[in-house]
Amino acid sequence: MKMKSKRKVAGSAFSIVCAVSLFSGCSSGKTEGPTAVVSPAASSKIGAEASSPAKLAPVNLIIYRVGTPQPDEKAVVDAMNKITKEKINTTITLNTIDWGNYDDKMKVIISAGEDWDLTYTASWTNNFYNNVAKGAFLPLDDLLGKYGTHIKETIPAAFFDGARVDGKLYGITSYQIMATMKGYSIKKDLADKYKLDKTAIKSFRDLEPFLEKLKRNEPGIVPTMSGVSISTEFLSRMDTGLVYDAVTGDTTNPLVINVKNNDFKIKNLYELPETMEHVKLNREWYNKEYIRKDAATIKDYKAEQKTGKYGMFLAGAVKPGNEGDTKGWAGFDVTDVQLSPSYVSNTSLISSLTAINQNSKNPERAMMYLDLLFTDKELYQLLCVGMEGKHYKKVDDRTIESLPNGGYNPGTDWEFGSQFHMFLRPGQPKDVWDQTIKVNKEAITSPLIGFVLNREPIKTEMAQIDAIVKQYNGVTNSLLSSGSADPEKIIAEVNDKLKKAGLDKVIAEAQKQLDEWRKANKK
Repeated sequence: MKMKSKRKVAGSAFSIVCAVSLFSGCSSGKTEGPTAVVSPAASSKIGAEASSPAKLAPVNLIIYRVGTPQPDEKAVVDAMNKITKEKINTTITLNTIDWGNYDDKMKVIISAGEDWDLTYTASWTNNFYNNVAKGAFLPLDDLLGKYGTHIKETIPAAFFDGARVDGKLYGITSYQIMATMKGYSIKKDLADKYKLDKTAIKSFRDLEPFLEKLKRNEPGIVPTMSGVSISTEFLSRMDTGLVYDAVTGDTTNPLVINVKNNDFKIKNLYELPETMEHVKLNREWYNKEYIRKDAATIKDYKAEQKTGKYGMFLAGAVKPGNEGDTKGWAGFDVTDVQLSPSYVSNTSLISSLTAINQNSKNPERAMMYLDLLFTDKELYQLLCVGMEGKHYKKVDDRTIESLPNGGYNPGTDWEFGSQFHMFLRPGQPKDVWDQTIKVNKEAITSPLIGFVLNREPIKTEMAQIDAIVKQYNGVTNSLLSSGSADPEKIIAEVNDKLKKAGLDKVIAEAQKQLDEWRKANKK
């Protein structure tokens, strides 16, 4: 993965490469432990006003997150509230909405002007840039400066740039693997049984012999939960390197450029020959019954993955330690196959953010709470894995194991705070954080880093385009990724609707903005 030409990105890209060295710095060969950033003495201070919680009026924060609702969530929140009450005189009401419904429900909640304080937002759900354009999120620079001391001490400054629009910060990134790494998690017992050679798998076609064996010999197993995701993330492969990147930060949005040839000419994702190739592949897998027939109806795909009835499923990130992490929430061993190169882009920088409601009654306290998640390990670990002895047990001082039927195991450590404060899971290497640092440092950097599309001149067209994309290529299994529709017919239908929605106007405006940005930044 030595694509040096793709890593020669001036200005902000250099700062990204430096930033992804996390705590070690670009010039140092020594890697410091991630939790060494904040001293024990500093961890008790949450901004000047919060240093004396007794001076703060009691506040309750309403928080929305995406995930599988947990049976024992109330007990965990009660335990968290004991900490937040003591430290910042604050309690929280945590609302978890399942994966398939989160995007739609957050649109309704935000549009209706309902009362809430903090929400999970990203490029792939509860769309960050769309919400900023609608004025739903509060600018955070002043709040971060006053109440987010430890967030700023933990996260390299360049990682905030992806969440800036017109120079203003609108989201706080969670601190984790910052490179995008895509592929499949495969049930290890099946991979071992059929002697799957992971080193020979460089493309999706290379998985077909394994899927055929599962179909023929494993009647209780559906070979794969889904086909190939139709997104820029999967148009790049280990054998081709980084090829396409998303102009808007949303990898399923039509606006893409070919970063391999560096021509910076915006194209339509759904007119690319590679996209048609993937849609046809999904259709083949569907017809061969590698994919379940009603895959497009799955709403909570995380819950489906935990059933263990699929030979493989798309991994959120094929990152160091992901196999152990997956076993922790799924309950069975997997082996990961990486199919896309590791790269840092605008998409990865906004892949996991928290935003504050523009109309929040307590924005200061919301930032104090976010800062506390970066400093109080007990609070962060409660949110991620619940209570020791009830939801998990310690294997050693650094490693935990989730308890069967414990009632709380959301598997979303990456949503809030710093994942470097998390316990290890069985099977994760002791140096998993050092490996994470190495991946971040060596990842390819996209030349689009720093470009943010101004949607105002095309907001009507963009809203229609976003709706069309969601209809055909949503977050969970879709008509395109499930293989449940005729490829040529469905792609023609998508492109016809996109054209009628004003895609040509959008591409022209986006191209103009991109050209101006390149000129101003000497790209």
